[in-house]
Amino acid sequence: MPTTTLTPKLKKLKNLRTILWIVFTAITVTILLIGSLSVPAALLINKTSSFSSLTNGETGMLLLSLAAVLLVKVAVIGIICLVIYAIFKYRLEKEDDLFL
Repeated sequence: MPTTTLTPKLKKLKNLRTILWIVFTAITVTILLIGSLSVPAALLINKTSSFSSLTNGETGMLLLSLAAVLLVKVAVIGIICLVIYAIFKYRLEKEDDLFL
């Protein structure tokens, strides 16, 4: 059974991926938890006390825009994590080329 050995560069990239996944997950969960607390606040602002009024145009649009903002925040965090990974990967490859 062949075993794969990881080079130091691949180990660093694997560790970086793990760290970025943990950071992304933690920030996403935090954003979603805070966003879920905003739903009752949005309903209270519109002076509605039940979810049956979600068919109301104003409340529905408010909740839809809140969900869109949360989705955009999560997407931006994901893009930032991908950019950080790409920068580190590029720098590691550049260092290898310099020493050859």
